[in-house]
Amino acid sequence: MTANHLTPLHVRVRQGLRQRGLLPDREHIVVAVSGGQDSLCLLKILADIASRHHWRLFVLHCNHRWHERETDCAHFVQTFVRRQFQLPCEIATADVVTRDENRARQWRYRELAHWAERWQCCSITTGHTCSDRAETFLYNLVRGTGVRGLTSLDWCRPLQATDSTAPLLVRPLLEVSRAETAQFCQQHHLPVWEDHFNRDLSHPRNRLRHEVIPNLKKHFNPQVDRALNRAATTLQAEADYLEIQTEILWQASYCPEPPRLLCQPLRQAHLAIQRRILHRYLQLVMTRTPTFERVETLRSLVDAPRGSRTSTLRGGWWGITDSRVINLQQHA
Repeated sequence: MTANHLTPLHVRVRQGLRQRGLLPDREHIVVAVSGGQDSLCLLKILADIASRHHWRLFVLHCNHRWHERETDCAHFVQTFVRRQFQLPCEIATADVVTRDENRARQWRYRELAHWAERWQCCSITTGHTCSDRAETFLYNLVRGTGVRGLTSLDWCRPLQATDSTAPLLVRPLLEVSRAETAQFCQQHHLPVWEDHFNRDLSHPRNRLRHEVIPNLKKHFNPQVDRALNRAATTLQAEADYLEIQTEILWQASYCPEPPRLLCQPLRQAHLAIQRRILHRYLQLVMTRTPTFERVETLRSLVDAPRGSRTSTLRGGWWGITDSRVINLQQHA
């Protein structure tokens, strides 16, 4: 496709990537393709502009084995990608079938990381759209979350948060709606594979997609998905600022041997930063994601007198302070 024949959507996606410094020239890139409209739209756009940026594209399809037709979908994707785009395309097939979305996502990301290393790729792209971002915003909101949860679907992040050398997970379509990807696939005659799992209303995300958001559009705001995306974008900037302040306070308050927190820096900090520090400390020591209630329980020790302790936390942990430091202890 020549420059004169790029569609407005090609141009928008390309500009979005350039403005954010994502997918630099001469990059090796994994494209995660499910066979649905969003991932096929992404693949087509990246393939059309790849030569301008000297990219090498590699395609991976993940087969969770949730139903028999998924194996057919995997072979369909592989055949289509190799014939239509002449790109390397591999299938990752799950050894263990799990219906848990979080575990399935973790397996999928492990496979993406494995193939990114094998293909020497620094970036992995997925077809998440602004519609997905709106659904994630609402899903995390109703479950109860902080700013992290509301902004969890961002343009890019390291695939593995604890590994600075891990590939970057990039979402080039985050300003594109699902309606736009559907129209793009129709215009370019892309054979979309219909995943019936996405129609199963027993899954909360599908119920949000097919019932809650359409009702919000009908009765409150026809552009609710874009409104939620604006909110997520605003909150992301604020979260970035809070993260910087949190890191500064962490350096001033955390002592590693044994792991403990100094009270005085915490007392001088804003409540929002206090909570972030305590959340990070709990997660570090207890090696699990702490709840809001546990953070608040530990926060009661910031201004508490010497010898104060919390009630027992999950796993037999409790917090204690001598008015100078806060630390966690566990029953033997």
